[in-house]
Amino acid sequence: MNVRIAKPAQILRAKLARPSTERARLLPQLRFTGNATATSFALPQGQAPYAVFAAGALLREGAADDYTTTFDGFVHRVVFAVAPASGDDVTIWPVEA
Repeated sequence: MNVRIAKPAQILRAKLARPSTERARLLPQLRFTGNATATSFALPQGQAPYAVFAAGALLREGAADDYTTTFDGFVHRVVFAVAPASGDDVTIWPVEA
């Protein structure tokens, strides 16, 4: 049995030459409310976190900082080192993934 798959060639040079503002489009912010126990917040499929705020403060990404991000092949998640306090507003600014 022979199988032939044809996929058109992609010109990556033109895509990579575009300004970065065209490559990653900022999407409407996502808002969550902290409950002092939840540390993981999932973004809709096709969105990746750009900036994360908790209680109005911009947080730093990194294993030794405020939060990390994970990607399981389908969705991105923001994982806090310490759960946001109960009632704290969590705001995530996503970009197209």
